[in-house]
Amino acid sequence: MKSLIKVIGIIAAVAVVVVVVAAVAIPLLVDPNDYKEQITARVKEETGRELKIVGDINLSVFPWLAVETGRIELGNAPGFEAPVFAGTEKIAIRVKLMPLFSRRLEMDTVTVHGLTLNLERDAKGQTNWGDLAKGGAKQERHEGGEAGQLAALAVGGLDIRDANLSWRDAQAGQAFKVQNLSIQTGALALGKALDLKLGFDLDSSKPKMSGRLDGGGKLFFDPDAQLVKVTGLDLLAKLAGDQLPGGKADVRLAADAVFDGKKQSMNVDGLRLTAMDLDITGELSASELYSGGKYAGKINIAQFSPRNLIKALGQPDIETADAGTLAKASLQAELNGTQKRLVLKPLSIKLDDSSLNGDVSVDNFAKPAVRFQLALDQIDADRYLPPQKQGEATAAASPGAAASTAGQLPLETLRSLDVNGKFTAGKVKIAKLTVSDVLATLTAKDGVIRLHPVSAKLYEGAYTGDIRLDARKNQPRLSVNEKLAGVQAGPLLKDLQGKEQLTGKGDVTVKVKAVGAEPESIKKTLNGNAAFIFRDGALKGVNVGKMIRETRAKLQGKTLPPSNEPEQTDFAELSGTLKFTNGLATNKDLMAQSPLLRITGAGQADLPTEKIDYTLSTKVVATSQGQGGKGLQDLSGMTIPIKVSGTFQQPQYGLDAAALGAALAESKATGLVEGALGGAGAGTEEGTGSAGGDIIEKTKGLLKGLFGN
Repeated sequence: MKSLIKVIGIIAAVAVVVVVVAAVAIPLLVDPNDYKEQITARVKEETGRELKIVGDINLSVFPWLAVETGRIELGNAPGFEAPVFAGTEKIAIRVKLMPLFSRRLEMDTVTVHGLTLNLERDAKGQTNWGDLAKGGAKQERHEGGEAGQLAALAVGGLDIRDANLSWRDAQAGQAFKVQNLSIQTGALALGKALDLKLGFDLDSSKPKMSGRLDGGGKLFFDPDAQLVKVTGLDLLAKLAGDQLPGGKADVRLAADAVFDGKKQSMNVDGLRLTAMDLDITGELSASELYSGGKYAGKINIAQFSPRNLIKALGQPDIETADAGTLAKASLQAELNGTQKRLVLKPLSIKLDDSSLNGDVSVDNFAKPAVRFQLALDQIDADRYLPPQKQGEATAAASPGAAASTAGQLPLETLRSLDVNGKFTAGKVKIAKLTVSDVLATLTAKDGVIRLHPVSAKLYEGAYTGDIRLDARKNQPRLSVNEKLAGVQAGPLLKDLQGKEQLTGKGDVTVKVKAVGAEPESIKKTLNGNAAFIFRDGALKGVNVGKMIRETRAKLQGKTLPPSNEPEQTDFAELSGTLKFTNGLATNKDLMAQSPLLRITGAGQADLPTEKIDYTLSTKVVATSQGQGGKGLQDLSGMTIPIKVSGTFQQPQYGLDAAALGAALAESKATGLVEGALGGAGAGTEEGTGSAGGDIIEKTKGLLKGLFGN
């Protein structure tokens, strides 16, 4: 037994000596550079390409089986532009010798310096690596199998420096380069995580872009479990290019991610993306990745300045009436969906002092179908409108100017809409009007857009509406059915137009239709009806009682003392109806009642030109009470006409002189007029008839001199 052990010991000692001697002798006796020609010939035989081994090949055996090369170049495939397909300045691979006897591969850090790799595709779609891939498949069939598998694999790491990769695609007219690529890793071993650090310069022709990317993290890969984990990922890209907003962008991405091939899932946690003025955080999970995919997650955009973001994007600043707007904004949302569907629920957006909450969903991204439920707390929309520049107010009063700046309805966009949603708002200021408790339900499908129901509270009253636009034809059709109930007209008009032309609590109904794609066409084709009634109010800008007194005083040759009466005509009730015929509004039944006066009216208003042609007929009632009653008792029962002309923005009021002269001559005030005209025909019974006619003519002449025709 002792002899056997001794023999085994001797054999082992001899084996060790042989290995040591071989490790020392082989590098001394064998020069791998003597085999360059055989190596290049074999590569030529297998690939049809030229291999150039420019530098020396160094070989060592113990304790590491190591090979180190200098410059090596592999020729490109025929017909391609680059002179070489691949090349390196240095490759160093070291493998521990003894573990190989146990089918374990233990490698030191693999070093690759100065790598060059030129990938190309020609105009016919052929690549310059296709022939190599075929050869590799053939070799795999010959050498594959269980016998070639290793029991274990361990690599000390990768050290890749100064690598340059290029891609040229003649078929797509695209080219890009990755230069100064460096990749360093920790030890590579199955079932263990490795540290990864990389960086490279990028230069692309389509799209035109250049920049630098640096980053790293920890990578874990288990091929048997089909599991990939990335933790502590941190990438920083500094990019420049004409297609980038503002011409450049610094983007930073951080995340932890897990991909599970068996579960067909992926989870991303700790996601953070910073770019320009945005700081976006969130998390994302995906499932059923091999069968369409589902995803869910959260997204948060921290408070930022929209104005600063616009500036960072290289865009001109947005001019607003209030320069303090667009100062802060943020977004929070939970999301879920598939490849064809996205749902944001709940969704919260803040802009300056306003908050919007609700949910939004989009189906079929190729032809989006949008559904929403949104609630706004409050907003002053006028703050976000362009500032009114000097001279704009005057230009806006002209219908022609308004028409020239108004845009045509985007018919193709309207026809493509598929929208169904509900919008509510607590308080909104828009076009200087303040409304509250807003509700608007929008539907749009196949070119038919409808707002119904629409409701709001405003100026102590309420609004309801039904607005429909049919854009299926080249000339879209608009229909409007609206109601105002219990609205205070004075404050509404003051906010809307800057002045109270009418006061009182009113009810208004409008039911009209029109055809056209721009405002002027709509005005010219407007047809329908409207009705209104106002109570306990006043017509501003004209004091009918005062006008009558001043006219009578002039006929008497007198001048009234200064008066501080307001320029308005009070009424207990004002009502009427309107008929719209191709943009011409006609009224025949205006009725206004006050303690002193009864006013009726008839006339027209042209919407396209905004011109007014209207006549008010004023009758003094038999009372001395009410506005202007004192001093007009003797005109009781007389009907006095007043002409209204001008434009919507600047209406003008004046007495109809000829009609008033005839009315005065035929009234009980004939004697007063005769006195004012010198007593013509007075006191002679015979001359009453001829004198009356003379009075009428003289009165007409006097009034014409005072007021014109």
